[in-house]
Amino acid sequence: MSAVEKIKAAAAELSPDEQVELFRWWVQSGAFKRRQLAALKRDLAVGIEQLDKGRYRTYDDSHVIQLAEDVGRSGRERLKNSRKKSGA
Repeated sequence: MSAVEKIKAAAAELSPDEQVELFRWWVQSGAFKRRQLAALKRDLAVGIEQLDKGRYRTYDDSHVIQLAEDVGRSGRERLKNSRKKSGA
């Protein structure tokens, strides 16, 4: 059994309050913050590259509501599909 599997098994035996405490500890850890910062930097680099290549769309006030609806619909669809794949 890998270390990660052992940690998962041990965490499953914790009370909900202890699980929350463990989660808070992890997200406040330096390792987690470094990983999140690295991921953010990668995402920003991709976005800047797309801007530099002219791969963007501008929106005016009349289209912002439609954009928000499209993003929400897309997010709900992705969530639904990910739940199907994971068997949830």
